[in-house]
Parts: sequence; C-alpha cells; structure tokens
Amino acid sequence: MEDGEAMLEAAAANGVKFSVGHVLRFFPSYRQAQEQIETGRLGVPRLIRTTRNQAFPQWSWENWYQDYRKSGGPIMDLVIHDVDWIIRNVGAVERVFAKSFNGTVSGQEHCILLLRLKNGAIAHVEGSWAYPSGSAFHVTYEIVGTKAQIEFDNLSTSPVIKQTCEEGLHKLEAFSPVEGSAEPYCAELNEFVRSIEYNLPLAVTGQEAIEALKVVLAGIQSSQTGQPVSL
Repeated sequence: MEDGEAMLEAAAANGVKFSVGHVLRFFPSYRQAQEQIETGRLGVPRLIRTTRNQAFPQWSWENWYQDYRKSGGPIMDLVIHDVDWIIRNVGAVERVFAKSFNGTVSGQEHCILLLRLKNGAIAHVEGSWAYPSGSAFHVTYEIVGTKAQIEFDNLSTSPVIKQTCEEGLHKLEAFSPVEGSAEPYCAELNEFVRSIEYNLPLAVTGQEAIEALKVVLAGIQSSQTGQPVSL
C-alpha cells in the first residue's frame, strides 16, 4: 500500500498521468456486462460470482509466485482484476472474508474471497493456480440482478481451441481471434496513450487501483487470520 500511495504522490507532484493495467475493463465480454448494468437491464446487481483459474505459473524468477511475501499469491496476482471490475461496476467493498493455501502447498495455490459490498450485494471471487499443468486458463463470471442474469465462460464461448504437446506436456488454450485496436491489451495501451496525447480522463485511475489493492490486501490478511476484515 505504501508503494502504491508513493506512486500516486510522485505522479501528482510531477504533473503526469498515472494508470494501472486492469485490463478486464477492455475485454468485450466484460464490457457487455458493464453495458447491461449501466443501462439497467439487469436491475440492481445482487450476486456476483467470478472465477480465474489455471495451472501454477512455472515461469517466475526463483519461484516467487509461491512466496506470498513477493507475489501476494493468487489473491494479489489473479483476482485483483475481478475485484477492480466489481468495484468499478457494482460498488465499493465493506468487508472481506478469504481462504487460501497461504503458500503452504508447494506448486499449488488457491483462494476464495467473499465480499460484502456497501450496497448490500455479495460477490464470490475465486482464483486458482491449483489446476494440472497444461490446463486452459478458465475465466467465468455470473451477475444476478433484480431483473435479469448474465454469465460468461471463456471455454464455452471461445471460437478457437488450441491443443499442443511439447516435451510431454499437454496444453490447452482457448482464445478469440481479436486483432488490432480491438485486442484488449492493445486497447488498454491505446487508451492510455490517447489520454496523454489529448489530455483525456484516464480509463483506470491510480486511486481506483488503490481501492482494489485495499480489498486484496484485506483478503490476504483474512486468509492468514481466519477472520473477516472490514474496510
């Protein structure tokens, strides 16, 4: 938290724009849910479920993903993106209760966060590095409102499924062939560049990123103490 706040202070002191890569805001499937919420088609969102699951990352330097002091585990690395999206589109979080492996299981991590929002909505947020090696990156969301429900599953809706086997390791990938400026990571960068070039409001502000950081840090604390944490 101190590092994040120092970044905001440095950006403000030097009069520069500062943003954070919360790329979910740029994915078409998540923008579709955002539109449904903003237009009122879902009514008032009351229940949110998200998952972000994969095999344990094998590419980290000195296996730092396994060390919660360095990576924060899947609570910090994975589900912070879902938390940011939930705060942005549904509302602020007032209480967090979390469970995770806390770095006690070698080569596997998993977390579940139960969030109570200030507006009374409940969010169930799951992130995992506990799947078998080569498993597809599996992402889902479900939002239940007072008028309707919307859900997404990247494995069931992806038009492209790729399976490979290299050095005995089977790998499954699912993706949509989106190109150019519509590709989410490209769109994220373009938005930031345009905000600088034309002095436009940022799509993701540093302060918004701080709010998501507060929630996941509370989640790590809750997972270590076994107690809910109020914000």
